[in-house]
Amino acid sequence: MSLFGNYKSSLEEVLGRKNHALQKGFNATYEMLNLNERNYSSTSLSLQEKSQTLLHFDASQLRKYFGPNQYSFNNVSIGNHPDFQYLKESQTLKHHCVSMFIDIKGSTRLALKYPLEDVRLIKDTLLTLCINVVTHFGGHVHRLQGDAAFVQFVRFEKNPNDSIINALNAASVLCQTVSEDLSTAFVSYGLDPIKIRVGIDYGSDDQVLWSHYGIANCNELTTTSLHTDLAAKLQHKASVNSIRIGDNLIKAISIKEDFIKTPTLIKNGITVEDKYIIQSPNFTYRQYEFNWNNYLNSFSFYKKDNSGKLEIIDNVFTIKAGICNAFEGEEIAPYFENNHSILKGKYIKYKLHCHGVPYHKKPFETITWEAFNSGSEAKDAKEEHHNFEGFFANKTFCIAHAGYHGNHFLKCSILREHSDNIVLKFPIYVDDKHVGN
Repeated sequence: MSLFGNYKSSLEEVLGRKNHALQKGFNATYEMLNLNERNYSSTSLSLQEKSQTLLHFDASQLRKYFGPNQYSFNNVSIGNHPDFQYLKESQTLKHHCVSMFIDIKGSTRLALKYPLEDVRLIKDTLLTLCINVVTHFGGHVHRLQGDAAFVQFVRFEKNPNDSIINALNAASVLCQTVSEDLSTAFVSYGLDPIKIRVGIDYGSDDQVLWSHYGIANCNELTTTSLHTDLAAKLQHKASVNSIRIGDNLIKAISIKEDFIKTPTLIKNGITVEDKYIIQSPNFTYRQYEFNWNNYLNSFSFYKKDNSGKLEIIDNVFTIKAGICNAFEGEEIAPYFENNHSILKGKYIKYKLHCHGVPYHKKPFETITWEAFNSGSEAKDAKEEHHNFEGFFANKTFCIAHAGYHGNHFLKCSILREHSDNIVLKFPIYVDDKHVGN
């Protein structure tokens, strides 16, 4: 199962039309959409009257698996960031920002085979997918540029590390959807597959200046920052269907080594490391490839099929988590996997569920709980792996202390005498920043 199966099926419908019998012009687009509306009338999807996009975006799957996002906006907009609209044309403000550039490749040749109305429809639908995915994760679309988008992940005086997490989640979902789901629709009709390239960088409060550019009645509110510029450069250097990120992201949230690698390039016929996105006598800055495939596979609801592609699965057994202020305290908020950073010092209560209801241990089962921590703090404390000293053995719940900065995961194993064992995992982020928590 994929997050956006409706997008793939409808793209296939457009790509598979051998004869374009509709009249050209926007009225033809509306007529085609009305046909699609009838085809999807029995589902949760709907099309607005005279909509120019192929499908209305259905975010229910994103909310189901990734959870609601506290950083998302109530209304989707483009242009000046809503949180900084109050800035006057003569004012400036230093405030952090995560900048993301997304480029969709492979749509140019569509015009050689399809009418412009269909080309516009397909390209707009791909951009609509990008817009809705990033806005679900709290991103704001600052600008659309042909087949590309410039997105800002930031909320005023909120935790910047949460914006980094949101950006990585959004980019990973987009890369997986475009490269593994949607691209097959194009290949099946003899077209080059659609590809995506993403560049992300983070500038801290003292590295980003917000201000207006232009003149009265013809200006935009945007960021002046080396790291905004580097995000664009990272996107340009990224290989297809990949995410390239700057070193600031690595340092800010202690990204696990399993999820990053140093890029390479061919120089004089030899493969060499391409460590730096910028290198000068006074300043060098590292770049990394972010392995979205490994990252998404760390979520409990993603699984690789026989070909190595990721798919969404509904597990019979699941773990549900809640944040507590104290050990065995009341849960103050639910927590979805890698949804945002948990403040260091909090407690997380994990509970076993089966078919969505609390699970009761069977006599023939043995239940174990383990924590796998990453980052320098856990390493220094020699707490990279522990089993809670067996305190929660054979219990259907576990309470863990958020003690170390980084990306960690909990593992629960149900060992069974007469059937297959069950192994569950639940990844979390822990941070020591107090803003936005």
